[in-house]
Amino acid sequence: MSKNKQNIFNNVNIKETAFAFADLCASAIQKFWETDVDVKLFALNDFRELRDELLISKVDFFSSQIKVQSHKPIIIRLSKDFVESFLNEALNNEASNFALTNLTQLEIKILNNFCEFLYKKIKEALIPSEKVKISEKSEKMVNILLCVKNKAQNISNILISIPSDRINFKMIKKVVSFTDEVFLNCKTQVKIVAGKSKLTLDELKNLAVDDIVLLENSNISKLTLISGEMVRPFSVKPNPALIMNLNEEENEEINNNEVIMSKNLWDDIQIEISAEFEKVKMTIGELKQITQGQVVDLGSVFDNEISLYVEDKKVAKGELIIINDRYAVRLDEVLNSAAKPQVKPQPAPQAAAPQKPQPQQAKPQAQPQAQAKPKPQAENEEFDYSDFEK
Repeated sequence: MSKNKQNIFNNVNIKETAFAFADLCASAIQKFWETDVDVKLFALNDFRELRDELLISKVDFFSSQIKVQSHKPIIIRLSKDFVESFLNEALNNEASNFALTNLTQLEIKILNNFCEFLYKKIKEALIPSEKVKISEKSEKMVNILLCVKNKAQNISNILISIPSDRINFKMIKKVVSFTDEVFLNCKTQVKIVAGKSKLTLDELKNLAVDDIVLLENSNISKLTLISGEMVRPFSVKPNPALIMNLNEEENEEINNNEVIMSKNLWDDIQIEISAEFEKVKMTIGELKQITQGQVVDLGSVFDNEISLYVEDKKVAKGELIIINDRYAVRLDEVLNSAAKPQVKPQPAPQAAAPQKPQPQQAKPQAQPQAQAKPKPQAENEEFDYSDFEK
């Protein structure tokens, strides 16, 4: 486009508007010159100075003006290669030093007749001149550059300049914007945090299977959703199945944080841990409910595995439980870079009924208890406690 000019092709469907000219031009050439050609749209512009178009900056043209009553003429330009190729084939001329300045009167007449014939063809894609009023648009020319390839694989150009008010511009159809309602049933992966707490480094290193980690910073009616950069607390219906009934002694131990272990006097380093569910899939509709502050029923989420994290490193896995008015995690696997993961053993099979001992039978030796197979290590990077010991 020319500088400091309004782009007349804004919101124009170029394919529907200009590609028709290529087909009409190919039809005109095949009928007039009686030869097969392939014509493609090469460029479309509104340059007042044609040489601004780099594709034809050094191309010489034969120019023919098609007069239109009470309207600005249409100009059809045939490149030197086009004129030489088609004239030589039509007149059976032998190859020579061809020049546009040396055309005979017969050759000029043939070329002008072709331009008139071509105009009659492309009129099918133009607005009739009698329906167009002279206006500022009449002064703006649209240049349609076409590439022509004949059966001998020779490449040439045709450039047609048409007043912009005679072109029936096909506008781009604008699609109505999508609404959220369209995507309500689409699913996305999100992370849900049940709560957070703080442990000393020594407590963290000595976590064991069946320990209960109370999440001091939690609320059984609240969870936190993380999706991309969005971090949003939301209300949930507490799951009664998670409530753990404790006797007075167990309850006191939990409140004193002694179920995990006794603190070492020298260890005052506090490390924040968070309890997070494995990523779950939620629909956009459920996310929308969350952002609107509605209470969401996520019963299926509570059945998922929950893990303890220090920063982005998983240190343990377990099941979510409710103690009083807070969440807690009962551990069934502990990940430790200094040792193999601790896994909660499976219940041993029930022993068969003892048989009557035979006389003078030796006392049976105790059989070693079968060891449970450890679960495979998590895909997450193991937590390295040495990071906190340097």
